[in-house]
Amino acid sequence: MAYPNLDELRLVLHKEGLLNKAIPLRTRFGEATKIKEVRDILDLQTPTVSDLSDMLGVTDSGTVLAVRMDLNSGVDNHKKSVVAGLILRGVLTRRIPNERIDTLIDGGNFNSAKALKYYVDRFGMKGMYIMSYLFPKDVTVLLESENFRIIKAPHKYDHAREREFYEFLMDRMRDREFNRNKYCLWHAKYGGAVEYPFGIEIARGITTPIDCAVACLGAGSTLEGVQIPIQDVFAENGLPIPAIFVAEHELSPLFAKNIHVESVSNSVIPSNTGNAGTYRVVSELPHLVIGPHYDEINPLLSRASIARINGVVQYSEVDWKATQVFLAERGISVGNSSAANISVAWRLASERRRVLTVIYEPWRNFYSPVKT
Repeated sequence: MAYPNLDELRLVLHKEGLLNKAIPLRTRFGEATKIKEVRDILDLQTPTVSDLSDMLGVTDSGTVLAVRMDLNSGVDNHKKSVVAGLILRGVLTRRIPNERIDTLIDGGNFNSAKALKYYVDRFGMKGMYIMSYLFPKDVTVLLESENFRIIKAPHKYDHAREREFYEFLMDRMRDREFNRNKYCLWHAKYGGAVEYPFGIEIARGITTPIDCAVACLGAGSTLEGVQIPIQDVFAENGLPIPAIFVAEHELSPLFAKNIHVESVSNSVIPSNTGNAGTYRVVSELPHLVIGPHYDEINPLLSRASIARINGVVQYSEVDWKATQVFLAERGISVGNSSAANISVAWRLASERRRVLTVIYEPWRNFYSPVKT
């Protein structure tokens, strides 16, 4: 199969008049995401929404809907549309394609790295990803290839683990010799903005009433690209505006320090967490819910977006692990942060809330201890 390239994408955008910088970038980006040829080149589809209420036994009280990012074709996680959008942004701003640029680079965690790897392969480019020094070799080897390189940022801070790899990326991109052949996507800064139009699509497809949207928060692309668009679409249609809740681990209380914490019983969550040996232990981390920040809120996340958050619902180790086991027994494989999302949604729904959340990704084998 012959894959498309970025020159084809640029040609489509030129034909549609979307490379005209006199038109605001946000307008051009939103229009571009509606064009079938653009979506085909970027392999983009609107994710499905599953109703988990029956499975979770909350039909008599509330609702749990889940946006199924884990079912995305090609990239089984929520960063697919983010990375695709960042590449589209690069073409709209005329940074790529460029004969001097052969490498796309960014920094973050496994899911965003996997999404970038997919697109550099699709477009016949090279890729480079900056990750935390804490990622073990058996994880990074799943990403590395002849055309995709992982660089681990050196350990620098005891209590700013995310800042380490973001700062390292920024330092490397200031080096003119290093950056001469690279285009950086900067997903921690622009991820939410490029996800927003796709979140509008999701929101317009919701036919079941909801009164809140809950998700973990890391870089902020789900807040700005799913939860806020849902609020905006409901407001546009004159419907009651769903509250935005952040699901936050009780061992990493970043938002809970300054935002109202909802009191929600966890009695609905079963106690079975499976075999304790199922989960890998990383001594440097407070827990293994990867994605949400451990130490500090993304400093690039706007105050306006944070102000849209209505409350925080904290969850425990037992909450997410037991939810993960419960879902696995019923044929749904979810990653740790996705299990956290559903555990909080389940608790809210048991108190007669109609909840939408996100399944980010399926279970990854590297969450288990390495077999020796």
